[in-house]
Amino acid sequence: MKKEKLILFTNSFPFGLSENNFIKFEIGELCRTFKNIEIINHKIEKKNNILNKNLKNIKLNIEFSKKINVISIILIFFFKSIFKKLFWKELIIIIFKKNFFRKLKMCVLEITYALILCEYLKKKNINKDKIIFYSLWSNYTLITFFLIKDFFPNSKFIARGLGSDLNGFIKDDDYIPYKKIKFINLDKLILLGEYQRKLLKNTSINKNNIAIIPLGVFGQKMIQRNLKDKTIYFLSCGNFIEVKNNILMIDFLNQISKKTKKKIYFIIIGRGQLEKKILRNLNLNHNNFTYTHYKYINNFLDFIKRKKINYFLNFSSQEGMPFTVMETMSIGIPTISSDIEPNKYLVENNGHIFKLSKLNLSMKKLTDNIINEIKDQDIYLKKCIKSYLFIKKNLINKNCHKKFKKILTEI
Repeated sequence: MKKEKLILFTNSFPFGLSENNFIKFEIGELCRTFKNIEIINHKIEKKNNILNKNLKNIKLNIEFSKKINVISIILIFFFKSIFKKLFWKELIIIIFKKNFFRKLKMCVLEITYALILCEYLKKKNINKDKIIFYSLWSNYTLITFFLIKDFFPNSKFIARGLGSDLNGFIKDDDYIPYKKIKFINLDKLILLGEYQRKLLKNTSINKNNIAIIPLGVFGQKMIQRNLKDKTIYFLSCGNFIEVKNNILMIDFLNQISKKTKKKIYFIIIGRGQLEKKILRNLNLNHNNFTYTHYKYINNFLDFIKRKKINYFLNFSSQEGMPFTVMETMSIGIPTISSDIEPNKYLVENNGHIFKLSKLNLSMKKLTDNIINEIKDQDIYLKKCIKSYLFIKKNLINKNCHKKFKKILTEI
């Protein structure tokens, strides 16, 4: 029997592609569980609405996203936010700390967005009985949940923790605005892995309200790769921001090129605030390796199936659970990655890990291992098979969703 109503809060979905990996499988499954689903998104991107038109019981509500504008933010902040104890308590936490002004901006925006959403939901004509409020992110929406719990006493509130919403938005700084109150009123918090539990140590969440349910990927057939060509192909995909460590990837490829007679070809997909710096650095090293840059790819899986890719690179300092790593592993491409917990979970026994904390020594060991592997096709093929089998066993989305569906139907 289907449950009555779910309200799903997203950032930009279904506009653009940034959240599509997170939800493209789940949204269809949710339609089988609920009679009515309403999506309330934060912003509308320029790209078209990519919501499957065959999903008839979904309503897209863009009324709230229209309220997120400069005038509204200024008015709500000066007439409401600054009178909230929540704001001043958070200000005391961050004052005199590093990155104060960046944190202040985060505090201002989150409490203001939360109050705009709170006001919108209270005025909206919603049947207060038996609604499930579901936030795809553990962001300001959870502040709203904290504020409206009593207004919707018969409803349930759940959220996911995906990445920066739990890890922090600033490199080498795990600060999360309003962390002490965001999780208090949640009936269930869905984490991607056990490694995320420790990120909740300074919260008041009930441990019984935490569930570990990864977001999986679609099952694929393994595609045979080899290292017999005269060229070794490396791929990376992600935003051009500081925590992705793109310049470190370039240094790594330079070191590899000096230790092998084979040519190095680098495919890099991404865009962002560091784009000019990264492309300039790539051009300065054109004598050591060749590269091609794509700002974005419509279908990442189709792209990597078509291209000759030997290794995927993820050198991030912060991640939730990297979909690009999961997708490349799902067809048998091994990953070379940093030793942050999400990467270790996926890659440690299936690819190559280096330590960010001991970079020079670790990077030398890494390059030596890759060079040895390039010379031994059998070692490489074992990595390919282990990568493929790990995803097949642990992270196929239809299997992951079964546990999530059980929580939704029992909550």
